[in-house]
Amino acid sequence: MAHKFRLYPTNQQEQLLLKTFDLCRFTYNKLLEKLNKQEKINRSEIQHGIVDLKKKYSKLQEVYSKTLQYECHRLFGNLKALSRLKKQGHKVGKLRFKGKDWFKTIQYNQSGYKLIQTKKDTIN
Repeated sequence: MAHKFRLYPTNQQEQLLLKTFDLCRFTYNKLLEKLNKQEKINRSEIQHGIVDLKKKYSKLQEVYSKTLQYECHRLFGNLKALSRLKKQGHKVGKLRFKGKDWFKTIQYNQSGYKLIQTKKDTIN
């Protein structure tokens, strides 16, 4: 079951979210770079590349691992969508690297969050 929430973060929270968006975009682009270098697509090798990225770029340690893993899922979802369009006869190119401000969503697909009813609903 998925829930979507509109957030009204404080300035500090907003900066943290923007940083997370940027790190997710960075991860997506690095995974796409690795995908483009492969002769035969190997999803598990791409997914495992996240471990290498976290070792090489310590800033990625600040983002939940499942959130970064979702970027691999997003990458292959985009690849699948391009493939479907091509099969339908559309002219398609390659996946593009994503620029700043492209990422407006991130996924926290782990449990451990709850909605607390107060004057303003908050998530813990």
